[in-house]
Amino acid sequence: MENKVENKIKRPHTLQIDGRKKAVLTGIDEVVSMTETLAQLRTGAGGLALAGKNMHMNKYNAEEGLLVIEGDIDKAAYTADGGERGNLFKRMFK
Repeated sequence: MENKVENKIKRPHTLQIDGRKKAVLTGIDEVVSMTETLAQLRTGAGGLALAGKNMHMNKYNAEEGLLVIEGDIDKAAYTADGGERGNLFKRMFK
């Protein structure tokens, strides 16, 4: 039997926060979860969490990996777990 190794091409990733009211992200592989207070995302660089208030997705294009979030953005944190659900919120605010 032949072992096949899956090679996933990683997209370049950027995060731009404008005045803590708008986040424009590229290179998003997946939106793991999104609430008004927490966005959990998966990028080629690992997990990314944005925390705040009244947050909502203004635009999401999965093919291009483009995501625009608007609201009151208080914190952005990269995680090693790829954005998996769990105690991420607790780890963010240690």
